[in-house]
Parts: sequence; C-alpha cells; structure tokens
Amino acid sequence: MPEEDLNPKEIDALVRKAQDGDTRAFSQIYDKYFTPIYRYIYYRANKADVDDIVAQVFMNAWDNLHKYQSAQGASFGSWVFRIAHNLVVDQYRKHRGISEIPTDLIDDRDEVDPRHQAQLKLDQVQLKSALQKLKESHRQVIVLKYINGFSNQEIAEVLKRKEGNVRILQFRALKELKKVLKEAGYKR
Repeated sequence: MPEEDLNPKEIDALVRKAQDGDTRAFSQIYDKYFTPIYRYIYYRANKADVDDIVAQVFMNAWDNLHKYQSAQGASFGSWVFRIAHNLVVDQYRKHRGISEIPTDLIDDRDEVDPRHQAQLKLDQVQLKSALQKLKESHRQVIVLKYINGFSNQEIAEVLKRKEGNVRILQFRALKELKKVLKEAGYKR
C-alpha cells in the first residue's frame, strides 16, 4: 500500500493510540487511507453506493479496531482493505450482479490542460467499462495493483491468497483486460 507519508511503524503507533480511544490518531489513519479505500471501492461498486460503503469501512474499522493485531502478520492497510473487500462483496450479494459503471470522477493530478483532462476522462471511462467486463477476481487484482499501487504481498494479504497465486491472477487479469480493451477498439 502506498504509505509515502507514514511508515509502517508510525501507522502501528497510531493504531495503538486509536485502540486506546485516541480519536485524533484514528483521524490520521482515516486521512491516510481514505483516498486509496475510496478509489478501491469506486472501481468496484455501484456509483450510488460508493460513499456509503466507504463510510461503512471506516465505521467498521473503528468498531473493530480492538480486534486488529499487527503481530498477526497482516499490515493495518491490508486489514482495512479486507474490510472494504468484504463490504463490496456484501453489496454484490445484496444487488445480485446489478452493476453500474461510475463515470463522474476525473483523475485531476495537477494537470489543468483541458485536452489532457478530456483524454483522461475518456481513458477512465473506457477503463471502467472494460473492468466491469472482467471477472471479479481479475478486476480486484487490477484495482489493487495498478490503481492503488499495492505490492503482490499486500494483495495476497487482502485476498487471502498466496503471493504466487496473485502473480498468476495478475497475469491472467492483464491478459483479459487487454483482450477486452482491444475488442472495444481502444487504441491508446
């Protein structure tokens, strides 16, 4: 998980403080993980449900923080993403495959050129459409690896799979995504 501003020891220290009831520490954890969790859910859930699921992730994390133990091997980030994964799966079960492709979020990373923004939007819409056509496991590994920047080890922790299986899944997912994009006429 990208943890550019806080290292794992700092995250663990914040978690221990939050476990002792320090809401400021949990606020820092929330600030750290909000964007990656939002991005993860955004690419996997119905547009109308994204905000609710994200809020539920952090409520569940707060309510169950006493259950997290860093000594169990999984990082805190993996633990939070596991909560997000479970809530997305629950949402799929609730809606039984109803899927809407969200198209209203522009990746505006310091770029203000309108042509660049338009191309980013088009690319994003095409990617979302292509991702919706993949198997859930393929979509999940692509979002974790290439959109959220997780390592294979971190993906393995979230998906509760072996790291070697993640690499195979990743290869198959990319192969399938390439096929779907090609069939859709994407040439970029």
